[in-house]
Amino acid sequence: QKRAILYRKQLQSEGKSLKGAFNPAMWPILDEHAYEDACHKAHVEVNEMMHDDKNVPDAFSGTTAISACFHFGRLTVCNVGDSRAVMGHRVPDAENGEASVPNSDKYEEEKVEEGEEAEPKKDISRKSGRLLAIPLSRDQTPFRKDERERIKAEGGIIQSTDQMEGDQPIQENWGDMVLGEEIDIQGDPPRVWKEGKDYPGTAFTRSLGDSVGDEIGVYAEPEMLTTNLTKNDEILVIASDGVFEFMTNQAVIDICSQCDNPLEACQKVVKAAYDQWLVYEDRTDDITIICAFLECDTPVPTNPEGTTAELLNLASDTSGLKPVRKGASTNKIV
Repeated sequence: QKRAILYRKQLQSEGKSLKGAFNPAMWPILDEHAYEDACHKAHVEVNEMMHDDKNVPDAFSGTTAISACFHFGRLTVCNVGDSRAVMGHRVPDAENGEASVPNSDKYEEEKVEEGEEAEPKKDISRKSGRLLAIPLSRDQTPFRKDERERIKAEGGIIQSTDQMEGDQPIQENWGDMVLGEEIDIQGDPPRVWKEGKDYPGTAFTRSLGDSVGDEIGVYAEPEMLTTNLTKNDEILVIASDGVFEFMTNQAVIDICSQCDNPLEACQKVVKAAYDQWLVYEDRTDDITIICAFLECDTPVPTNPEGTTAELLNLASDTSGLKPVRKGASTNKIV
C-alpha cells in the first residue's frame, strides 16, 4: 500500500497520468524505516481487529508472533512475545585472523580416532570456519528488566505462580538474564498479573490478542531488527519458545548445520527439543520451527556496518533473553 502511494505521488510530481498506476513492478522500494513502519502498523492493527471482532474470544487467549521478511537484500525480523529468530552466520577460523566460535557443549562433532576414516560432512559443515548463532530477536518476558518496569508502569504485577499462591516469598530479584546462563528456574518463571487478581498470568510481556493483558501493558508493539544479508548468512531459524526451553541458540544452529536440507533440520531440532522436555517435565510446550538455508552472493562489507565484527557484538549483547532451563519443575520433582 505504501509503495503504491509513493508511486502515485511520483507520477503526480512528474505530471504524468495516473492511468496504469497499479503496477507493482514500477513501485519504488521501501527503505528500512518505511518497511519497519509498515510492519509496526500491521501488528498494531491486527491486534485491534482481534479486540474489535466479537467472534474472536481473545480476553485470555492470543499468540506470540515472530516473522522474517526478505526485501531487496535485507532481512527484517519483527517480534511480539517470546518466540525467537536466530541466524547461523559463518565466521572464519582463528588462524584466518578472526576469533573462532566454540562448539556447543552438547552437540560437538565426534572426534575421529587415528586410522579411522571420517564420514563425509554435509555441504554446510564442509565450509571453512564455524557457524555462529546470532540472535535476531530478544525474548519479551518479565526476565527483562526493561519489560518488567514497563508492565509495572501500566499497573501490572510481576510474580511467579508460587509467589502468587504464597508458597514463595515475594521478591523481584529476577535479574536481567543473558542468553547462555544455565540457571535452574524450576519451571516457575515470573509472570504478568492484574493487581489483586489471579490472571492473566502470561510468561510473556507482548502478544497479539490477550485483551485483558493488553490493559496492563501486554500489547502488540513489535520490536524489529533489519540487517543486510551477506554470503556468510547461511541458516535462518524462527521457532517458538518450546524449542529453546532447554536448548541454546548455538545448539539449534549446530544441529541444523549437520543436515542436508531444512526439513531434516526441522525434524532433528524438534526431536531434540521434545526429548529434553521429557527429561525435565511430564509435559511438553509448543515446539514449532521454520528453518531456511540461505544463499546470498553479497560479500561481507568492509565498512563497520554489517561486518562480522558487528554481528559478533550483537551475539554477545543479548541481555534480557530467557535463561536456558537445566532443572526439573516442582511437579516433575514430586
